[in-house]
Amino acid sequence: MRIAIIGAGNWGRHHVRVFCQLLGNSNVCVCDPDKTRRDAALQDYPGVSVAANTDWESADGVVIATPAELHFEIAKRALFDRKHVLVEKPLALASDQAEELIDIAESVDRILMVDHLLEYHPAVVRLKELVRSGELGRIYHMTSQRLNLGVIRSEENALWSLAPHDISVMLYLLEEEPCETLARGEVYLQEGIEDMSYVTLRFPSGSLGLIHTSWLDPVKTRRLTVVGDKRMAVFDDMAADKLVVYEHAIEQFDGRFRTTRGEAATVEIDGTEPLITMARAFLKSLQTGEKPLSDGEDGLRVVRVLEAAQQSIEQGKGK
Repeated sequence: MRIAIIGAGNWGRHHVRVFCQLLGNSNVCVCDPDKTRRDAALQDYPGVSVAANTDWESADGVVIATPAELHFEIAKRALFDRKHVLVEKPLALASDQAEELIDIAESVDRILMVDHLLEYHPAVVRLKELVRSGELGRIYHMTSQRLNLGVIRSEENALWSLAPHDISVMLYLLEEEPCETLARGEVYLQEGIEDMSYVTLRFPSGSLGLIHTSWLDPVKTRRLTVVGDKRMAVFDDMAADKLVVYEHAIEQFDGRFRTTRGEAATVEIDGTEPLITMARAFLKSLQTGEKPLSDGEDGLRVVRVLEAAQQSIEQGKGK
């Protein structure tokens, strides 16, 4: 198989690395208008082909790692050219665009996949098993923090840039979409572009999701806490022990509530890089025709939540 990667910037270069590893350099084409990036790809991966435009004629699949505002148009063109498509998150910047891409992919019988990377993270996969098996009990709430100092974007705000990761994980863990979305955000650096956001998701099951995103925080944080009525779990992607389960619970005794604190157990997980797992899933879908985990519908669900959160932010500002 041959893959064309559109965009070799901050994240696209990782796609170049992974697909060269899986397919061999000669089966990867790197498309980027920036000559410096094309030269870097040639130097790091001798044998790749490079192009300044979207050269995918000989490719079986196209990976789109451009700025988010270009995702829809490039994906649309690639699908109409009957290419299988993997799009970086978010799938599009509007739900009607995401729906259109899904319809096109179905009409031309091609795979449409979105890189919701954390759904392929071994710690999140294991956490999903804990939730599904009932080991954590009823899920009360989930709280995520995705914070750092930079990268500060001009094309999208901190909500659209950072929150897709955590939204996709929460929907993946609970297997349901929120019935209510409330959000607040604030602009500090660039007019009209929120630098931080707080999002509250209420799910039909009664679970609550809380998401804090910011590119104006001093400490890089990538943490998700899941609180159940039997056990609690923390996925910390910045820690050596990425998934820890706590034998903590709340019990009612003689009309009073009391906390019980048990042991904290590190959960052993596979060390495979999530991007490798995701890329393999894309290639497998190309071979089998089966829809991947993070298909277009998954991408649409996340975009719907992002839209609702953005609308809530704007309503809160009286726009």
